[in-house]
Amino acid sequence: MDSETSVSGVASPTADAGAEDPPVVLTHGDALSRFQKGIADLISSDPALSYLPSDVSLDEARLQLALHQGKAVTVFLRKLDNSIIPIPVLQGSRVLDLKRSVRLHVGSQLRRAGKTMPVSWKYVWRTYSLAVGQTKLEDDNKFLLFYGIGNRTEVTFMKKLRRENKGKRMRPRAED
Repeated sequence: MDSETSVSGVASPTADAGAEDPPVVLTHGDALSRFQKGIADLISSDPALSYLPSDVSLDEARLQLALHQGKAVTVFLRKLDNSIIPIPVLQGSRVLDLKRSVRLHVGSQLRRAGKTMPVSWKYVWRTYSLAVGQTKLEDDNKFLLFYGIGNRTEVTFMKKLRRENKGKRMRPRAED
């Protein structure tokens, strides 16, 4: 048996292996930038995704593909400043899924605008409800179809009413 072949018959690395180019070693930053460039090239070449920004998240890409396939609907969210954001949600979603999509799209919109101030979603959902017309979407487990939300439905933020003495004990009044 040759010294250049192993037991399996496959050539083993010998002096001829030095003729090959050494493997390219990339830093994490270089590998990440190459990967992002490759993803951006793929997104720009796909007709269904070509209008998405190059820094699109996986969830955004999945929702856009679901829209293209007819498995999702677009709900228009009117913010308090009267600007409208299209929010894609899967068909058969619940109110909680809509809230997650709102959080995802508003966060990505702020990130792309360069605003780094975080949004306290706990405060937002404690202070505001999503509403269709005058109907508040209060039960997170109900389906969107229960509220009549379908494709191209407009949803707004509606201020929640403050409950007085919530969780506080009331003392009886002193008799005069």
